[in-house]
Amino acid sequence: MSKPLRILIVEDSEDDTLLLLYELQRGDYNPTFERVDSPAAMSAALDGRGWDLVVADFSMPRFNALAALELLRKKGLDLPFIIVSGTIGEELAVAAMKDGAQDYIMKGNLRRLVPAVERELREAAGRRERKRAEDKLRETQEQFRVAHEIQQRLFPKTSPQLLPFDIAGATYPAEATGGDYFDYVPMADDCLGIVVADVAGHGVGPALLMAETRAYLRTLAMNATDVGEILTGTNRLLAEDVDFERFVTLILARLDPLSQSLVYTSAGHPSGYVLDASGNVKALLKHTGVPLGIPPRAPYAAAPAIPLSAGDIVLLLTDGIEETSSPEDDFFGVQRILDVARVHSKGPAREILEALCDGVRDFSQNQPQLDDLTAVIIKVNR
Repeated sequence: MSKPLRILIVEDSEDDTLLLLYELQRGDYNPTFERVDSPAAMSAALDGRGWDLVVADFSMPRFNALAALELLRKKGLDLPFIIVSGTIGEELAVAAMKDGAQDYIMKGNLRRLVPAVERELREAAGRRERKRAEDKLRETQEQFRVAHEIQQRLFPKTSPQLLPFDIAGATYPAEATGGDYFDYVPMADDCLGIVVADVAGHGVGPALLMAETRAYLRTLAMNATDVGEILTGTNRLLAEDVDFERFVTLILARLDPLSQSLVYTSAGHPSGYVLDASGNVKALLKHTGVPLGIPPRAPYAAAPAIPLSAGDIVLLLTDGIEETSSPEDDFFGVQRILDVARVHSKGPAREILEALCDGVRDFSQNQPQLDDLTAVIIKVNR
């Protein structure tokens, strides 16, 4: 079956035009064409319909191929442009190729026309595909930039002041937007909720789920003090919006400055740690329920209160820190996390946090980050 071809022919000779069309038909093309021989006619033709190809005589009484190329460029059109000429010197041919012509063919050797057309149509299709991909990439990058800016506004700008606790937190996404997050949530009786969470996956989708989880938690915490009740309500709301591929692990801890204690509940989140002033593990904050978003009616209960003493350090983390790998495929692991905290235990919470993040980067030797890294450090000062 003949292949359709929309061809604009810049030519002042009807006979030469018929020869071109005959050669294309011999090559199994079914050309739809328009012949023009002036700038005005070519401009109108380019504006009037879409073309696959432009074939131009090099020199005509009122027009020439170089002027046609310039007109095509001004229109911003990426169309294959082939010069077919009776006589053209090497210097003029080189100049035309530099100006954007893809090929030139002597009228006495039209056997080269069909192979040249086939090649240029393939290359034009490739250019269009690359442009679509580049445009899509730029659009995606802009979407990620906006999403990143929005997400960054959701994270705490400063650490809360809640004596006797010294608190520091940070998150470093693996991509422009991440699924990890941390938050400080005001609660009744001058208590403070500390949230560290990890949404499955990376990118815009998990970032949106993270924002939704944050909003539910903050809203429910305004009217409840029981961390288990808050997590139970959050899970019920989230389960309506997520599918089986999405879930959230989350630890919610309530700090009480009056009783100097910590109460927590954990939805499938990696264990947190409480170290005493001597560096011993005083408490392991294991999960108390399944991740959020899996069973819609899952209950969450608070673990027993943990009394905190001067010098205690609380570590709340996502698994990206523990599972950071070295070039030798070793994991950073829990022991290194605890060792960093012990070495820097005399410093403030911010120092411990920065030492932990620096230790992870040094361990990985700055390999590409595969997972989000998030931590909140709480140090008890008296």
